[in-house]
Amino acid sequence: MSNCLKIGDYLLNGDQIISALVRYKLLEPMVGQILLDEVIKEVPLSKQELFYTLFGATEAPIPEDFEGFIKQWCQIKGVTLDYFSSVVLRELQVQKFKQLRFASQIESEFLRIKSELDQVEYSVIQLTHLPRAQELYFQLRDDGADFMELAQQYSLGSERLTGGRVGPVPLSTLPIEVGALFRNEQVGTVYGPIPVADGFWVVRLEQFTAARLNEATRADLMNRLYEEWLQTQTKAMTEVPGTIAVLSDAVLAEAVSANAASANAVGRLPVAAN
Repeated sequence: MSNCLKIGDYLLNGDQIISALVRYKLLEPMVGQILLDEVIKEVPLSKQELFYTLFGATEAPIPEDFEGFIKQWCQIKGVTLDYFSSVVLRELQVQKFKQLRFASQIESEFLRIKSELDQVEYSVIQLTHLPRAQELYFQLRDDGADFMELAQQYSLGSERLTGGRVGPVPLSTLPIEVGALFRNEQVGTVYGPIPVADGFWVVRLEQFTAARLNEATRADLMNRLYEEWLQTQTKAMTEVPGTIAVLSDAVLAEAVSANAASANAVGRLPVAAN
């Protein structure tokens, strides 16, 4: 009897699992992870890297009984050795692969998309009636009217609940017409009425925060480069006819036999001597 997957009261056989992968749009992510397995086979981790990652930054020497250390770590974390090799170790390999493959591209990627990462806080009043928008704009610009009070009274958007205040949000998420004005970085300046979709905005820039290449930004950019690369690799594979197919039992048996050696190689722990 073949194996099946049990989820709650549901039992899924092989055909049903395949159908579920397609239905729930999980097939392409799985293909990407299988492709990644082939890549990270060539990314070994030294005992030093593994020890310092698991144990944390420390001056402690690497244990002579390294396998015993791994077993003890698994016991403390409540995981099996199989889980360690297939999940924990794999994730560490993926992180090292990201560093090796994309770390050198971070600075250029930051300069390329810096404008998308800038953050702003602003106040806005959304209206559909142009004369009213003009009236409120002049009240704010010339008469020193309170923006919060006008937003709470007149704005048609959800920001009326916060007195018109929005942010911080990426500048790139704003309508192009508004973002272009905010790039001048004139904090406190009121702009309007600005045609946006079917309405008009009256806005004031409250704060402009230029993006900086700190550690958090580096991590975000590395993950972005990695995800783009993985999507490209996955797309290239799924577009090749016959690369992904449902095999009959006979054909499957031949494929399993042919790939047995490769599967055994993947299962070994890729830990270098040092």
